[in-house]
Parts: sequence; C-alpha cells; structure tokens
Amino acid sequence: MYRSREIEFETILINNTPEDKLVFPKVKIINNPTRLGFGANNNKGMRVAKGDKILLLNSDAFVYPDTLAKCYALDYDVLGCQLLNEDLSIQPSWGYFPTLRRILQFQIFVDNFPVIRKFVDSVHVRDLSRFTTTQKVDWVMGAFVMLKRGVYEKTGGVDENFYMYGEETEWMYRTQKSGFDTYYFPGAQCVHLARQSVKTYANSFLGEMRGYLYWFKKYNSAPERFLLKLVLLFGCAIRIPAWAVWGKWDLVRAYIQVLPELVEEV
Repeated sequence: MYRSREIEFETILINNTPEDKLVFPKVKIINNPTRLGFGANNNKGMRVAKGDKILLLNSDAFVYPDTLAKCYALDYDVLGCQLLNEDLSIQPSWGYFPTLRRILQFQIFVDNFPVIRKFVDSVHVRDLSRFTTTQKVDWVMGAFVMLKRGVYEKTGGVDENFYMYGEETEWMYRTQKSGFDTYYFPGAQCVHLARQSVKTYANSFLGEMRGYLYWFKKYNSAPERFLLKLVLLFGCAIRIPAWAVWGKWDLVRAYIQVLPELVEEV
C-alpha cells in the first residue's frame, strides 16, 4: 500500500489479536482487548479517521500500487475495486440486496446455471463476465471499500449486530436509502485471499444464513420472516443431499448446524 505515492494517507490498524503487541512506523494501532467482528473493527477505525475519504481494507487484501490513487480520483460515494483471487482470476465481489426471491435463487443453485447466471439478479452474482465494466451496484464486498466521509457520518457505520458476513450488504442498503450510490470499478485491482478451504466456506455459509435471519428481523414483517425460514429450510433440503453426493461434508455439517435456528418460532 505504501508504494502508492500519488496521494497522502494515514493508516489505522485494528489489532484483533490482543496477545500480539504490534509496532509499525507511521501506523496508528488500536488494540482490541477482545476479538471483535467486522463491523465493530471498521467502526473503530472510521471514528478516528481524518481523511475526506476512508478505505476499509481487510487484512487478507493486497492492493496494486496504483489502486488507491485510481479509486481516490473517482467521485463515487461508495466504491469497490475489482477483487482477484491468489491466481489473479476474477473474484465475484458484488451482488443484489437479499429478497425472498433472490435468496431462493441462491438456495436452489439458479445463480450457478451457465446461461441464466449472466442475467439473474441474485444475491451473489456468479458470472465473471459481469465483473469487467464499471457499474452501479447494490453492494460490494467489504474486503475493499472506499467511501466518502459523509457516507459514514450520515449512516453511522456498520451494524455491529452482524459478526461476520452480510454486514457490508446491510450497510450499503442503508447508504442507498440515505441517497448514496455504490459503484463497482474494475479499473483498479486488489488481491483478496478469500475462502481458502471448504471449512472456511462452511463457516461463511453459517454467517450468511444468520445474516439473512437478522436482516429480515430488522426490515421485514413476521410473515416474511416465516417465509424466509421456509425458503432456507427448502434450500437445506436440496443442498444437504447435493453436498453429500459431492463429498463436501464440512458443508453438510454447516447446513445441519443452522437447522435449529431455522425451525425456531418466528
């Protein structure tokens, strides 16, 4: 990041491992007494940031030398760059806000069908050809998010009730409701080392399902929350046998683990 010399910036590091006493020159370090989630950590950083723009950058994200300058020069309220996997292939990193229909599409693999995924407005956009043009989107992945200071000041930051997964989507829903736009910009790149194992993917699934439940509790009616649980249960009924056939046992266990939360009373 320090190879970017076109702009001046401050660096704020949220240390989520209190046993490690980190010391870096030119870095403001905030040590957490206990491990916190994505929202709480980013809110801590944004509260003390001084710039007119703020960049939220994951610890497993590595920017190209010109990425900061390219993104800073753009006049977008909220901006996500093109994320790349470790092998430099494109990593899907934007999507649509969750609705019952979109969650159902995700649960029954519609967003994975080769032709349909080019057009479907799923929570997770899968077709890589849709990640090559600058466009207005509902949300971008939280691994790299640049935003104007006014966005944070008006929205109050990330909802800390999300521990992990879904929090940036809900925040960008609120930013949109507050009159701000979110853009995906593939002209700048960042390598994101995401979901390195099936076990990590299983954990992310649990977080995502819990995120949907919290989202609908926050924004939707009781009948819609009930329908959401039916949709998720239906998805489990399809996905558990599918993952078992494919030998993805960590995913099978993750789906089984979330079942008690889905059958609770609304």
